[in-house]
Amino acid sequence: MKTTSRKRLLISSVAMLLVAMLALGTATFAWFTTDTTTQATGISVQTSKKSLLLVSSRTSDWKDNLNYNFGTDTAKKLLQPASSYDGANWYKAQAVNGMSGAATSGEKITGVGTTAAEGNVFCNMLNVKNTGAEPATNVTITANISETAVTSGKNYLRVALVPSDCTADNGRGTATVVSAEEFRKDIYSAGADAAKPVEYVGDSVADKKGAIKAADLDVQTNGNSISVKAGTLKQNEAKYYMLIVWFEGQDEDCQDAFAGNEMPNINFTITADKKLTVSKT
Repeated sequence: MKTTSRKRLLISSVAMLLVAMLALGTATFAWFTTDTTTQATGISVQTSKKSLLLVSSRTSDWKDNLNYNFGTDTAKKLLQPASSYDGANWYKAQAVNGMSGAATSGEKITGVGTTAAEGNVFCNMLNVKNTGAEPATNVTITANISETAVTSGKNYLRVALVPSDCTADNGRGTATVVSAEEFRKDIYSAGADAAKPVEYVGDSVADKKGAIKAADLDVQTNGNSISVKAGTLKQNEAKYYMLIVWFEGQDEDCQDAFAGNEMPNINFTITADKKLTVSKT
């Protein structure tokens, strides 16, 4: 009888352990409850003086200075957290426990790349073009990322500058990241950081809602210094990049206790080694 009781107790304990393991497997630690937000201000780009490099966004004309008008110092843009494993499919969730930030289910964000989704993700383009007569060599896009944390050391801002699949101006409207691998490789933050982003909800990326499936491994950020080498641009040649800003919901610091972080304005600068001259006709 004692042996049978022990076996039953052991089986019961194993079953409880399996249930606990399954519960941990479906819970993700981060995210806010419904009444907390973070903030971001405008993003701007300028080319170096005395060059004929021009920049554009997804919809703008080519110019030497570009302001995305994504909030201002006096009217900051409010962002709820988001997460993506591939840079193309984005998800949001709400914590079921404000103390831990745990979330078990999520929802796909629709309209990413339009103003309709800017409550979670700023997704636009930063493109550079050489309008000079000579090739522009060593074209480089630089910026420094900073984050004003409510609680020191608790950061969850992410900025990605990723090559896009766009090859011409008329493709900007539907452009996205060139690959999931490039997206994960080109993520920056205020300091070295990592998280397991959402791969999908439900059973696959085709689903709109469901249990969160987080990545198996951490995605590491590159720190706060952006330096993207666009290489050499020939006359009238352009390169197209996706510029994405979000607060990573899967970051363990992204929870109610640390809500309210702010992203100061990001200023991108684009330079080339060689001074360009105007072509003459």
